[in-house]
Amino acid sequence: MRNKFDGNIVISELVQHGMRELAPSPSARLDSELLLAHALNCNRAAIYRDANLLTSAEVQQAFVELLGARERGQPIAQILGSQEFWSLPFVVDEHVLIPRPDTEILVESALNLIRPCTNPVIADLGTGSGAIAVVIGLERRDAHVVAIDKSVAALRVAQKNSRIHGATNTHLLRSSWLTALQDSEFDLIASNPPYVADDDPLLSASDIRFEPPQALRAGKDGLEALRNIVSSASRVLKLAGVLLVEHGYNQGEQVRGLFRAHRFTSITTLRDLAGHERVTHGKTGKL
Repeated sequence: MRNKFDGNIVISELVQHGMRELAPSPSARLDSELLLAHALNCNRAAIYRDANLLTSAEVQQAFVELLGARERGQPIAQILGSQEFWSLPFVVDEHVLIPRPDTEILVESALNLIRPCTNPVIADLGTGSGAIAVVIGLERRDAHVVAIDKSVAALRVAQKNSRIHGATNTHLLRSSWLTALQDSEFDLIASNPPYVADDDPLLSASDIRFEPPQALRAGKDGLEALRNIVSSASRVLKLAGVLLVEHGYNQGEQVRGLFRAHRFTSITTLRDLAGHERVTHGKTGKL
């Protein structure tokens, strides 16, 4: 990367420089503007408003370093330390999965499923950044939401997000899936667990290589975590309680099979924005 500039450089020229460095990425302009706004400590709109303002050597150097991280493939959200989800900003770092738009389908479904419940008790398994738990807690202030993760570092991030958004009804718990919930009863358990096969080339060939492996890898077939969750969920769900999970685009039939094997009823799979099967839910078969 060219990391030295001759003479005075205005904001618009830095944007163009960033676009050249990040080409041929289809998001080169957006990424360049976001990274420069971060270096300038301003919002993206200011990039256009102040396009002809001169920048300092310190800003230029910071921008070059940010561009270098993006060129190496580090996700833009991780570089900026924030990702929008449900129209809210969430703190993210290398210890948590970056919230993605498809997961909003899981949140929307959870809110629909608990609509008839008063003071629902909800668990978010593998909470990571806490995005799912926080949003549900904000949308349903009468709910008691338990955000569960086995990673202390992830729980620290979830705690930050809970505090930032004032989700006072969201509580953190360290646990490997449901092992710490021996006597609890939940109206709904939601989870976006790892569901990528260990040998999937995307783990090393795409930007997700910068995200925590424990939030992605799920054994030889990508179903290890889902098997664990589905097999143990009914133990801590109330009568007709709901289990709701996100899964891979090609795992719908296998996940429905897991639900049927563990006597869940009313099994339904929802599709994501691209039309792929993405979220499955079912009710406990307790009689």
